[in-house]
Amino acid sequence: MIQTTPQSSTPQQFDDWLAQQILALSVDTLSQGIFTCTACPKVAGDYIIDYQGASLRLSAAKAYAFLQYIRQTTTA
Repeated sequence: MIQTTPQSSTPQQFDDWLAQQILALSVDTLSQGIFTCTACPKVAGDYIIDYQGASLRLSAAKAYAFLQYIRQTTTA
C-alpha cells in the first residue's frame, strides 16, 4: 500500500469545508425553527444551536452531524 503525506493545508481546507457545510445546513434548517450561531466558533470554539427551546453547545463535528440528522429526519 502506498502512503501519501497530506499537504499541510489539508486540515485547514477541511475546517473551511466543514464550516461552509454547517453554514449551509443552518440555512436549510431555519424552516424547522432551528437557529445556529455561525459566529460562535470564532469566539467560543463551539456552535450554539437553539432547538426546541434548548440551547446546545456542540463542536463542529457534532453540530454538522446534528444538523444533518435534523434535516434528514424532519419534514418542513
